[in-house]
Formats: sequence, C-alpha cells, structure tokens
Amino acid sequence: MDTLENLSTTPYLAAANSLMLLATPVVSPAVASPVSSTGPSSMMRFLSRPKYVGPSTKTALLFGSAQALGSWIIYDGDLESGSGFLGAWSALYLIVGGRGSVKALRYGRVWPLTLSAMAATSTVLYTKKFVAGGFK
Repeated sequence: MDTLENLSTTPYLAAANSLMLLATPVVSPAVASPVSSTGPSSMMRFLSRPKYVGPSTKTALLFGSAQALGSWIIYDGDLESGSGFLGAWSALYLIVGGRGSVKALRYGRVWPLTLSAMAATSTVLYTKKFVAGGFK
C-alpha cells in the first residue's frame, strides 16, 4: 500500500489514466447494445436512440484531457492543486461512467470496467493525498 501512496505524489498514475481514456475511441469504441426481439415495435425502435455500451468519444476525450491536465499540474510542481483536481475529475468520471461500465460486462466488454477501476484508484489515492495534506 505504501507504493500506491507514493504513486499519488507522481503524475504517472494520472498520465496512465489519461492515455487509457484518450485511446478508448480507438481501442474500444462505444457500440450499440443488441436489441431484443421481444422489445417494442420496429417503429418505436426506429424512433428511439440506441443504448451505447462504454464511454462515448466525447466523454473519453473530455476526461482524458482533464487527467492529462492534472498530470501536468503535478509534474509542474503543484502537488496540492493537482491532487485535488485529479481526485475531483476521477470521481466525476465514476459518476458519469461507473454504472455503464458494470452494465458493459453483460455484453462482454471489459475495457469500460478497466477505465472505471483506474478512475476509482485515482480517486482514492489523489483525494487521500489532497485531504491528508502534508504537502512540502
């Protein structure tokens, strides 16, 4: 656990999270979930939006950019602001994409859950560092 806590003083965890999020549209694009045959009529299916599994391209780019910015803040030497920024944005990602990542397992998609696990790790470590203080 000490190694993970030391990792929260570096920009590496956030940079890895950023790279994973920014690579998401290429590695694992959001796909429409399969439509059941017992669902609504074909006209209703035509009028309704498809349900996508996994983070959208906009979500991945927004949160990936925020993680890159937070990583840069820590790299630039402001550990306190960077930790708070990354803790907040990682928690926001969990709010936006956490439930969808668990639902994605139903369709055999593991990447969204991997992204949420990385965001949860970032949330815990960077928020703990921000709340505990002790910045030099």
